[in-house]
Amino acid sequence: MPRSPERKPDPEDRVRAEHIIALAREAIHEFAGVEESEFLARRLYQTSLAWYLQAIGEAAARISEPSRALVPGVPWRQVVGTRHILSHEYDRLLPEKLWHVLRNRLPQTLEALEANISAFPVIPK
Repeated sequence: MPRSPERKPDPEDRVRAEHIIALAREAIHEFAGVEESEFLARRLYQTSLAWYLQAIGEAAARISEPSRALVPGVPWRQVVGTRHILSHEYDRLLPEKLWHVLRNRLPQTLEALEANISAFPVIPK
């Protein structure tokens, strides 16, 4: 969906970013004690992580460009792109890539969002 460049950061974007933070924390926690060999051998682990990444990608896709600009440390296009691959090109799913995302990309994304969440506008009460 094309985005309008004149959009301002939307307060709903903060809710979406907080959702990404919660999902990323949960995914990292769920797999904290899992070794790479075990992850690569268990399809259940792979599909579980894929679900987290799809949900994160869907939330990221709904964050406006002005809000994305508040957190340049997040590779927004790749996050959304991963969601598209998981949803539409599931036959390209490589367990090694999922593992890399889990141990490298997801913690980096989480750190960047946590450090910048206060920059997102708050929903008025």
